[in-house]
Amino acid sequence: MREIYKSGVTPQQKIVAINNKFGNSGIKDQQGTSTIIYDTLSIAAGQRTFRFFEDSASRTFPLTNTGSEGNKLGVGNTMVIAQILFSVIQRNTGTGVLSTQTNLTALTNLTSLAYCNVEIANNQVIKKLMLSESEIEFNKDTTGQSNTIDLETSIVIPPLLPFAVELQLPANLPAAPANNEYLIQCQIIGVGGIIAPRTTF
Repeated sequence: MREIYKSGVTPQQKIVAINNKFGNSGIKDQQGTSTIIYDTLSIAAGQRTFRFFEDSASRTFPLTNTGSEGNKLGVGNTMVIAQILFSVIQRNTGTGVLSTQTNLTALTNLTSLAYCNVEIANNQVIKKLMLSESEIEFNKDTTGQSNTIDLETSIVIPPLLPFAVELQLPANLPAAPANNEYLIQCQIIGVGGIIAPRTTF
């Protein structure tokens, strides 16, 4: 909760505390790191619901950076979700070349009515969080362009537990230009730990 920040508990301390609850006592000895994990999905006609990361092991870079582990962090790996970012990427349907990446607001002015859910090990940890905070006019945490949702809580993803992010749009996205298609991407951003078999820095 927000008072955790006021009491001085850092994301790193939250990572250690939550992982200790799961018996991952060695997390405190791993390498601290900055983390961004992303997954990208195609948009079918009329599609308004998207579930990111669930099948990301079947996709390859540059559509995702999860690798063969998919929607699970590896042994010794963990992270706190501090921010969530959704964006749209344009892809040529003939060549497969990715061209432009932009925020949802650039395609629809209804982004503020969209919401997302986050699940870890089939437990809902974020429920119907509105995307309004990702838009400048509603974002209390920025004075400029942001398009990221800053979470009020530190949500920890422990190692080896499946996670997913669901996005629900209130309306269809507009059609892409001729010979192109839109893809939608989710990034989860925060601090984390990666396995350090020898030493840390």
